[in-house]
Amino acid sequence: MSNSFVRKIVYIIVIAVLLIPLSMITRPSVKNQNEGGVLARLRVKHNLSQAELSEIDPASETMKLASLGLRGVAVNMLWMQAVEHKKREEYDELASNLKALTKLQPNFVKVWEYQAHNLAYNVSMEFDDYEYRREWVNRGLLFMKQGVKHNRKDHRITDMLGFMTGNKYGKSDEKASFRRLFKDDTKFHLAMSDMIDPESYDVDVFGPDSWLMARQWYKLSNNLVDVGAQMYKNDVMFFQLMPAQTRNRGLSLQTEHKTDDVIQDVWIRADKQWKDFGSREIRNSYGRPFQLNAGKLKEEKIARLREDLDILVPGKRDELIDQIKANLTLTSEQKLLLDMPADQRTESQQRQADEMLARLQKQDNAIDMKVAQAATEENKLPAIRIAKEINEQIALEKSESTDGKNINFTFWSNRNEAESKPLTVKARQLLYDAQKMRQRSIYDDEYEVDYVTKEKSNVRKGAISLYKEAFSVWSEVLKEHPYLQDGPLSDDLAAEMLYFRQMMEASNTHWPDDFPLQWLIDLRSEKGEMDQLPTTEELEEFNSARM
Repeated sequence: MSNSFVRKIVYIIVIAVLLIPLSMITRPSVKNQNEGGVLARLRVKHNLSQAELSEIDPASETMKLASLGLRGVAVNMLWMQAVEHKKREEYDELASNLKALTKLQPNFVKVWEYQAHNLAYNVSMEFDDYEYRREWVNRGLLFMKQGVKHNRKDHRITDMLGFMTGNKYGKSDEKASFRRLFKDDTKFHLAMSDMIDPESYDVDVFGPDSWLMARQWYKLSNNLVDVGAQMYKNDVMFFQLMPAQTRNRGLSLQTEHKTDDVIQDVWIRADKQWKDFGSREIRNSYGRPFQLNAGKLKEEKIARLREDLDILVPGKRDELIDQIKANLTLTSEQKLLLDMPADQRTESQQRQADEMLARLQKQDNAIDMKVAQAATEENKLPAIRIAKEINEQIALEKSESTDGKNINFTFWSNRNEAESKPLTVKARQLLYDAQKMRQRSIYDDEYEVDYVTKEKSNVRKGAISLYKEAFSVWSEVLKEHPYLQDGPLSDDLAAEMLYFRQMMEASNTHWPDDFPLQWLIDLRSEKGEMDQLPTTEELEEFNSARM
């Protein structure tokens, strides 16, 4: 017997022996009969089996088998072809490539995101007609929805559906037309109804709303995370998405319709949902649990500690604040408010004064220690101890407020609350009327003249008069809610004031000396905003030149 023959026999025996442990490791599970081998049990234990990840797609499984173990090579080739097709704008070929990729990689989220984004953003922009564009947006959303059943424990799919629904229907250039068509698109609502109940985003007189559909997608994401799905965003960025959609709806509705009780109720809900989000215990960027609303509690504690410090060192803080005020530019109204005795301020004025004082004290990081150092010898030790505690609380507040700043938590808290108030509703109504008259190019008031008595009666107010009324109420709103003096609302009002200036020039009318929001123009100018609006100083120079 030759050595070669013996070696072959030994190899066959070794292979046969190795098949025994291999079968024990790889043996598939059979329902109601056995749990399968080691790998099958591990897949079940860690929820990694195909049945756990998604529905079983026979076509997908067939394609995987047909690749004969070369699925990775096939996937790479398809991705390379997809990139080339996109460069050449060969969208039909690209769609075919990505469809094959979804069969080979049904649990790879990026495949679904890539194709859905391509349909909704790239292909849709190839059409001039907005109805065709919207149709391709819908195709992108419906394609993305197919990815949900293949990734039942991955919130990134539903996140993307929420983002695309909100972004394309609520923020694109065609948003006015898209949102109008969305309301009556029963075919699209029916196609989505297996995932989202149409009644959940058709809640009032305005009909089905795209922002509320986006909110329902984010709600599904929240539900996945609540039952243990892996989170792919940090807590702040993830949990703010759902409440933000109600706010976005309020912003859209008040540009589409004249603000009424229904829109006010939308803002009331937005305010409540945002506050509920702020009260939720989440993890910050460092993984520590905290609440976004807890910043107010820390501010209150700092205020109490400062009161205790000021009792030990009376008058020193006011002296230091006066020095800070001397180096800052404040409006005459702000100076009067800060100089007014506390017992003479209204509740609103006191809130404004407290916010301004807090801002002034932030100009000097060492102000509390400076106050403590000025204490008498007998009070110096307890004063320094209080100052150190204040600094510790400030440092803690800053570290926790970083996440809140990333989503403008405080601004939107104030904006939601302000928009839900009757005064802001009135301001919105006046601004809406003024905008409509401007769009119709009716700038001046219209009168009827009684040729017998020579008396004039106002028949209809023009845009200029309506804007003046609106700006007067907006001035009250911004003083009631000082936090809104910085940010998007202030920018929006600056844009409307620029329209007002253009109308005044078209009517050959000078800028009014008693303009209600003149203080806001000055404030924005001091902060470096280039609004092309006349500041008080420029008006004084202009008026002196006229005399």
